[in-house]
Amino acid sequence: MTLRPESANDNDKVAVRAYDWLGRHVGYVSYNLLPIVWGALRCTENFKLRGLIVSSNIKHPCITFECSVPGYKGPATDLYPQKIFLEWKYTGPVLDVPEEFDNLVYMRDEIMDRLGERDDWDDEAQANFIALVKRFAAYLKYDISGEMSDYRQHLIQKLEDIGRYEFQEIIDELTMSVGRTGRETSCGSVLDFWKEQMQSADTRKHLMVHQRKYNAKTVEKELEEFPENLYFEWKANPERFVSKLYYRHIPREVIWRFVSGIAFVEMTNAIAKKAEDEKAIHEKRNVILTGDNASYIENKE
Repeated sequence: MTLRPESANDNDKVAVRAYDWLGRHVGYVSYNLLPIVWGALRCTENFKLRGLIVSSNIKHPCITFECSVPGYKGPATDLYPQKIFLEWKYTGPVLDVPEEFDNLVYMRDEIMDRLGERDDWDDEAQANFIALVKRFAAYLKYDISGEMSDYRQHLIQKLEDIGRYEFQEIIDELTMSVGRTGRETSCGSVLDFWKEQMQSADTRKHLMVHQRKYNAKTVEKELEEFPENLYFEWKANPERFVSKLYYRHIPREVIWRFVSGIAFVEMTNAIAKKAEDEKAIHEKRNVILTGDNASYIENKE
């Protein structure tokens, strides 16, 4: 098999394709392994890696690839630069962080605490830990921030290092969730979750309070300056926008400010449109045609 960077991939600029011995595209390198693969690619002259398939997993379709890279210096650490996103200026209102995100933080801390106690586990404690990690993974799909992506990889590595066969299923599930297929199939769920947050009664109430404090045109101008023209992606195709965010490793705080700005602008525009529609109905005129002329009679309704 051969691994090659896919430079034309608009969603993931560091994607690496896998080709089999007949030149067929068979998949992509998993997100969590990209730093290792790019570290190896940078040691080669032709920016490709050739090697052998050494194992496969049918339940979670994936294969393990092995090759020798002389002079390998370690994983690449600059694949997902965050500086451009951290420097983005935003002065609009910010929504409260969803309860689901708070639950993720609690579960993350609980997972690490329980792992520190694993030498004292009995069968019930181990079963409870696996159930906790599965619940964590279910919530995790809604948080596509760089921090949670890093933690997911840390957790996978931690479970692999422990080496208990009982953890293999959850390791496979976590690994698949950060692969291309897992990310692409989660886009709709993430988008639905965001829209639910944006359109909730609490959100509308929160934004209405700030409607006079912030100018929607100013906020939208700041959204338009979000790096890589991602606001325009949102307006053109929200699901494609979410797909791109998966591959940008953006801090949660920055993502949530961006989502808050979108919610504020869309709510403000919806209120303005409703007012215009009501005004148009109020000022409606009945038209009576008389020959070549038309006289207008005001509708008093």
